[in-house]
Parts: sequence; C-alpha cells; structure tokens
Amino acid sequence: MKYYIKDGKSIPYQITRKPNKHTYFRIKEGVLHVTTHPLSTQRLIEGFIDQKFDIFYDKLTESQAKERDDVIQLWGKTYHLVLEKGRFQLHIEQDTIYVKSLNDDISIVKKRIYHTLMEKELDHIHQQVIPVIKSKGLSPLPIKIKYLKSKYGSYHRKHNEITINSFLSRLDPIYLTYVLFHEYAHAKVFNHSKAFYDVLDQWMPGHKQYQKDLKKWTITE
Repeated sequence: MKYYIKDGKSIPYQITRKPNKHTYFRIKEGVLHVTTHPLSTQRLIEGFIDQKFDIFYDKLTESQAKERDDVIQLWGKTYHLVLEKGRFQLHIEQDTIYVKSLNDDISIVKKRIYHTLMEKELDHIHQQVIPVIKSKGLSPLPIKIKYLKSKYGSYHRKHNEITINSFLSRLDPIYLTYVLFHEYAHAKVFNHSKAFYDVLDQWMPGHKQYQKDLKKWTITE
C-alpha cells in the first residue's frame, strides 16, 4: 500500500501490473486501485493521481461515508451523523449534524436530510440563476425536488417545470448551479444539439468540466 499526499490530504493506492494497453483507476474498499502495464512508471501514475487528486479524494470520501451509518456527505464535506428518536428536525454544529427522526432506517433518514438541505440551498442558487435566464428571455420555472436514481435533473416540456435530484446536496453547490443552467437551457433548446451547448456556453463558461465531473459520480441509495 502506498499513499499520495497533497495539501495535507492523502490517497491510499495500490498498483497491480498486467499486460494492459491502458491504465485503469477504480476505488474499492477505501483504496484507489491502479491496474497498469508493467512498464508504467510510478512517477507517471502519481502524476495522473496528482492531476485528478480532488476527484479521487472526493470519491474516496464518498465511498467511505457510504459504508458508514454515522457519516454523511453534504455539499462536498463529510459530517458525523448523530441520530436520535423524535419528530424530524436537524441542526449542524461544526462537523456534526444532529438529527431527530421517528424512522430509524438510516437510508430514509439521509434522503430526508438531502431533501431538507436542498430546499434551503436551491432557493439561494436559483436566485443567482434567475437574472441570467431572464436576460435571455426566459421566466423562472417551478422546481420540484426528488431523489432520482439515474439523472441529476430534468426539464419537463409538457408541464414547463424542472426537477432537481436531491442527491446533489451531497456535492459542492457549483454542481447544483450547473444542473439548473442545464435544465433551463433545455427550455430554449430541448435536445443536446450544438445550439443547446451554445446557450450553456453563454450562461456558464466552463460548464463542460462540471458535466464531466458529474459523469464520474454514481448516484447511490
């Protein structure tokens, strides 16, 4: 087992050498597993880890948090979770979130936390997005929050409304901003044509990186 350390954070990684044409990185049981060709140098491998350090570190943190009932990831940060019996309420103190719930199913409790925090943050982010979309001739749309299994958001043309996945409350708020702009862009261009991405380019320069990052996350229960 080796460790790559950057900015006070460490990533445990393990190298397996096989006659592969490419190098593969996957996270399992809290470790970054690297499968690579026998001739690949450690310097080359660590250079790639350094380049993708934040993504690997976040996914490791998520993987570790997912396996523990007393930990929860919110807005890109990891918190200790303290659960007590009672009518639902929550409050956060430093790195701990205290929750009361009549339901003791930890998966259900966490989803309610995601939904509750999303309601608060969504209003704040939406107010930042509205002036931009208004400048392009769009009016604010109704937004629903749901825990979706396969996508981060959607635009419903028939009802002219947006749905946001409460899973996004686990990630940095910038991804919520991106998904909002993405769905509003569909109100102007329904498909994923060049015209659609031209709209996103105007509204959120650099959006392609956020889209790329989201593809590396797995929506979990």
